[in-house]
Amino acid sequence: MLESLTIRNLALIESLTIQFRPGFTVLTGETGAGKSIILGALSILFGDKVDSSIIRSGESEASVTASLSVDNQPQILEFLSTRSIHLDDEPLIITRNVRLNSRGSIYVQSQPMTLSDLSFLSHSLFDIHGQSEHQSLLSNMKQRTIVDSYADNADLLSRYRKIYEKRQDLLSEIDELKRTITQAQREEDYLGFVVDELRRAELKVGEDEQLRSEIEVLSQYEMIHDNAEQLYQTLKGSQQTDGALPSVQLTRQFARKIAKIDDSFSEIASRIDSMAVELEDITYTVRDYLSGMSFSQHQLDGLQDRLAQIQRLKKKYGASIEAVLAFQNESEKKLKLSTDSSELLEDLNSRLIACERDLLESAGALSDSRKHYADILSEKISEQLKDLNMAHVRFSIDIQETDYTSQGKDSLEFMFSANLGESQRRLKEIASGGELSRVMLAIKRVLSSSDTIDTLIFDEVDTGIGGKVALAVGRQIAQIATHHQVVAITHLASIASFAQNHLVVSKYSDSSRTYSHIREVQGSERVEEIARMLSGHEQDERALEHASALLSGLETAAP
Repeated sequence: MLESLTIRNLALIESLTIQFRPGFTVLTGETGAGKSIILGALSILFGDKVDSSIIRSGESEASVTASLSVDNQPQILEFLSTRSIHLDDEPLIITRNVRLNSRGSIYVQSQPMTLSDLSFLSHSLFDIHGQSEHQSLLSNMKQRTIVDSYADNADLLSRYRKIYEKRQDLLSEIDELKRTITQAQREEDYLGFVVDELRRAELKVGEDEQLRSEIEVLSQYEMIHDNAEQLYQTLKGSQQTDGALPSVQLTRQFARKIAKIDDSFSEIASRIDSMAVELEDITYTVRDYLSGMSFSQHQLDGLQDRLAQIQRLKKKYGASIEAVLAFQNESEKKLKLSTDSSELLEDLNSRLIACERDLLESAGALSDSRKHYADILSEKISEQLKDLNMAHVRFSIDIQETDYTSQGKDSLEFMFSANLGESQRRLKEIASGGELSRVMLAIKRVLSSSDTIDTLIFDEVDTGIGGKVALAVGRQIAQIATHHQVVAITHLASIASFAQNHLVVSKYSDSSRTYSHIREVQGSERVEEIARMLSGHEQDERALEHASALLSGLETAAP
């Protein structure tokens, strides 16, 4: 339930806090006083797109803050819990700021939220019904939504949509497979050549780098052999020169002799021993390296040919061996499709047949529910419309079978006749603005007992009506208010007189600015406001008498 609304720097409103109570609250006032600004503030919280031009002249930021009680809204509490927000018996505080030169901001309990978060919360907490929704009543989608809401078809619709989406996925998969098969069949010769060429190549990841290394060694064979020979001779020594190994071995003999006499020299002798062993190992390793060296021009040519082959394949099929192998794998799959496609298509078509069988069953269950509850809903809406001074009204819901859509296999149409002797026609073809307002109100009255939204806001519900009809509309809104908090903006005294709480919006000016103001009226002040709505003058004696009669129930009790 909406407890309060605080508005700052919005159009004519500098700073305003409105307290709301349970039941039926009406907002009245002269045209241009600011009633639409208050509705606009609620629309801002509803997640509507906001233009910075709404900011009060001379200010850089406007804000709207709502305080709401959500004790009986478990889905809201669960949503908040997932965002680590716990109310602990405190009201829910939602604030939206609109800035002149930058993006606005949204906060819930001082925690930043997204526009989609705000939209979810506000749509779960309150409904705004204005002329735009009266027009939306003319759309088949809105009409279907109304029937589904009354029939409580959420589970049936959810099950149907899952099967429908599965069917759409299968249809897409079949279409894609057919396109792939057709393309593969056109490219069968080419794919066969590619697969054969790459299979025979037997590429291995990293092979090109290994080939380059081996080619580099063979290409520099003479230089490597000569240097290895020189290294070996330097280590081993010859008749002309002492080698490193004999020199170190001789050094080791001298060191050992000293160590036998002087124990302190043992460490040096040990280090020379280690060096001699290491150098001996190096000498023999170089010798083995030399003995194992060989050069084959045929081998070099073979390595170069293999590398050239790999480079050609990379140029044709991919920038790396990994890419070429991936292309080979993809080509093999496509080639397999061109030859083994019948089994794949048969499997998908079998799954599609089973899915369509489930879809037909699910769509049938949804249609049966809609048809059953559409008849009941039609009767109840007709009853409510008769209470709204439409004695000869005939209202029905026509349901026809159509192709599958995401909403089922039904086309719904509200059929309407307001006058005796006139045949029913589609609501969108014949209903006037006043008739649409009454149809929407009748629907809300029927749905009110099952609707989980706490707060309903009505704007322009009095479009095109007056007299007894207005009294009937006021009575209907008052009945809805027994299940919900209702806020209505109206120009009709006969509707305002049914409210339990009455707020008056007015504006005033000082020497430089104009301001909107709101106040609650009771007693004589309310009588005067009702009189103003009746005649335009709050002190008109006859209007005051009429206003008193309305508020005392003498006229509101009339049928």
